[in-house]
Amino acid sequence: MNSGSRKKHSTSRSPRVKRALVATGIVSLLLAGLTACGPQTGNQRPDDTSLRKGIAQLTQTFESKYPKLKNWDNDAVKAQIDVKLPTGSATEAGWHLIWPNAKPNELSEVYVPWGLIGQIPETFPADTGRYTGGKNVPSSVIQDIRRQFLVKANFGDYFAAVTNVRYSTTNSKYIIFESIPYLPVTDPAYGWASATSGSWQVLDYGTATVGCGIVPANVQSEFGFGCPTN
Repeated sequence: MNSGSRKKHSTSRSPRVKRALVATGIVSLLLAGLTACGPQTGNQRPDDTSLRKGIAQLTQTFESKYPKLKNWDNDAVKAQIDVKLPTGSATEAGWHLIWPNAKPNELSEVYVPWGLIGQIPETFPADTGRYTGGKNVPSSVIQDIRRQFLVKANFGDYFAAVTNVRYSTTNSKYIIFESIPYLPVTDPAYGWASATSGSWQVLDYGTATVGCGIVPANVQSEFGFGCPTN
């Protein structure tokens, strides 16, 4: 009799114990959910603090290297970014912020480089839509083209991004690429590279009639470009 009573007592739980177990289970699920979320990555919008730090570092680095090209006022920009920032969007060049009603001496737009934010997007649209077509280029070739372009243009790491790098499907010995300035100090540009003696060489870059007399007409037309006929 006593033995049976002890057995019954060992398998039953009081309402207080049951409530404690349920509460523990809920907390465990919440903790698991928070852990699964992990750090902010990919195409999630960076927080304003990260974006402000990136903009500050970007403008300071640019000013130290290109003081004559600076077209903003530091105090005006600090006041501009101290308030809530625009939502922006993920692009290949960085997180793109636009201020449609920017005041004089403020930034009209900025691409905050991914390296200054500490996250990498998973997908993003083309940055300018200047051209379509072509096919993907391996990351090693993209880095080579970027390095050459920055040296050829005498640009530092935080002057411009090299994006939308594409092989020509008409003639795979040619590559087209875009140059997106991080700060609004110049217009976006595009350029060409070609395979020469087993390595890629940047041929030409600019905003119009780029590669004329160098890049074949059928390669130019593949991406919607052409050259004067006279």
